[in-house]
Amino acid sequence: KIMIERGINLKSFFLILLTVFILNQCASDNRSVDSITYTKLKNPAGDSEKILDEKGEVVENNSGEPKFFSKESSDTQEYFRVIISSDSYQLRQIRGTENVMRKPDLGGDQLICDELKKFNLIDFVDDGIVLVKLNGETGKLENFNFHTRVPRINDIAKIIQNDATRWNLEHKKGNIPVVTKYLIYYNIILKNKSNREEVKNKLKREIRK
Repeated sequence: KIMIERGINLKSFFLILLTVFILNQCASDNRSVDSITYTKLKNPAGDSEKILDEKGEVVENNSGEPKFFSKESSDTQEYFRVIISSDSYQLRQIRGTENVMRKPDLGGDQLICDELKKFNLIDFVDDGIVLVKLNGETGKLENFNFHTRVPRINDIAKIIQNDATRWNLEHKKGNIPVVTKYLIYYNIILKNKSNREEVKNKLKREIRK
């Protein structure tokens, strides 16, 4: 009887130890996640400029940002940087926030992401630079052209065009816009989410055309 009671006590003791270990491990994991700190970096267009994201909120340039967003900007016409995949739409306005800003359009952002889903057959990164010109009186879109860098995939170029031309801008200083042209730097990320059967079916559909 004494041995049984000791066995039960010993078992309970080990269960308590195991529970304490698991709780400590979880707390340790949480501390490791919470303790991640990012180094503040100089703003791409200079520290006198604010940075806005796709929601129109002020964000800080730091070591946790994608390199595409963090690298220094040498072109004074570069106002926007955009990273698009089928999973996310990320934007940074790096210049001129005191004069103009893109009005948030999360629904439209998602539609652009959805357009990329059919291209998720390979892992591939494409890019392009767009020059947008605005009417000097109304501030509305007047002209759109690719500038120095055209995407290698024609259908991606069309998606970029659809994106840049759908934006609505808010001009902050009176009726006459201060900003009448700007560059958007795009980074498009495709991810291979297909299987062989999907690829074969897509090829068959293309052949039928």
